[in-house]
Amino acid sequence: MRLKYDSRPLYLQAEEALNRLIQDGTYRVGDRLPPEPQLAQRLGISRATLREALRAFEDKGLITRRRGLGTFINAPAPLIDSGLEQLESLDSLARRMGLVCTTEDLEIREEPATSEIASRLGIAAGAPVITVGRTKVTNGVIAAYMYDVLPAWVTDVATLRASFKGSVLDYLLEQGVPLSFAWTNIIATRADSSVAAKLHVKPSTVLLLLEEVSYTQDNQIVGYSQNYFLPSVFKFHLIRRIGPSR
Repeated sequence: MRLKYDSRPLYLQAEEALNRLIQDGTYRVGDRLPPEPQLAQRLGISRATLREALRAFEDKGLITRRRGLGTFINAPAPLIDSGLEQLESLDSLARRMGLVCTTEDLEIREEPATSEIASRLGIAAGAPVITVGRTKVTNGVIAAYMYDVLPAWVTDVATLRASFKGSVLDYLLEQGVPLSFAWTNIIATRADSSVAAKLHVKPSTVLLLLEEVSYTQDNQIVGYSQNYFLPSVFKFHLIRRIGPSR
């Protein structure tokens, strides 16, 4: 891997290249990085530039230098730590935390519902649905891949494309859909090749999947979603209380 021409300082390019090597699984948490001469040669940079990039990684807690042993990759602290009690979009959550959340690789299309999707939405197989797939990036870090499916009666492709700002939940609320709650399954899973490509990780990387069915106030199903989160970026929690005495 050699850094391509870029107007940014070399050490910033080196940081980005090192991040890619970690995110794509070339080096994993707990791994020891190659010796500096070898790593600098792999990145096509000088040892001085590499040291500057490694110093920045150390300041962020991403690596630990152990005298006589080498440099090791740490597990990064989750960028977002949130409870799941409230139904809220990632975009809204990021804004509350002062983070910048952007959308990449947005795909909005209309297609016939598969039998699996139809069963989730309570509609006939082959009925038209609108799918929305996108990768979410938080503070420059790939954080999640989200895939939503809406029955075609909820909206139309043209309106959705014109008004979409990154969140299906926020879009539905802005359109006046009387959303009430979502039934959510929390699943530990591994990325298949398609999701792995969206998240820029290796297939079989462990992910946290929130699978949701959204309901209106009169219990009508208006959406189904699969939200794949990188555990290195997200930490979710629930507040559990003691139940009534028996």
